[in-house]
Amino acid sequence: MSNSQNISVVVICQSDLVLTGLFEILKGSLASEVIIIHRGDELIDYPAMNGHILILATPEEQEKSSSFIRQILTSAQNIHFMTLHLDAMSVYSNQTINLCDSPTLICFKINEILNSFLSDQSKDTDNELTKREIEVLQLLTKGHSNKEIADQLFVSTHTVISHRKNISEKTGIKSASGMTMYAILKKIIDVNDINTADLI
Repeated sequence: MSNSQNISVVVICQSDLVLTGLFEILKGSLASEVIIIHRGDELIDYPAMNGHILILATPEEQEKSSSFIRQILTSAQNIHFMTLHLDAMSVYSNQTINLCDSPTLICFKINEILNSFLSDQSKDTDNELTKREIEVLQLLTKGHSNKEIADQLFVSTHTVISHRKNISEKTGIKSASGMTMYAILKKIIDVNDINTADLI
């Protein structure tokens, strides 16, 4: 893997329990490596880290260590900070991780950032969904089957399956719940329009 494709996630938190849990969750992400540390200054042990680096840290740790981290990781192509909230928080954002989030949602949010590293690098505009793919995605998030979607859009079930395949390839998401999260984050659907029971 070249430097430009090397993607690391660094989790900074005082709690060993949180670090272990997030390490297990993030093993399923697009990251090349996941590093867990207790304090930002421990990154001094990783001076050769390069490529794209996502730092997931508590607000306090970000405030304390962000400039220090940038000074240490001089070989990094890109450093992005994401906030880790340890307490229940009602504000939903794709720039924050909350320990109350489900493992699927945590991984999805992380992968969104990691994908943005790669898309910034390639500037690939072919990943934009077509108008028809967006219509299929909207109906899919409302729990409609392939046949129901086909009937509503006056197309064949085969066409719907083809659109779903294209959506999966463009977004890198296979599951219906993952596609729903994608649609919410991209504002394709309103979070109030979905039945949260369908996501479980």
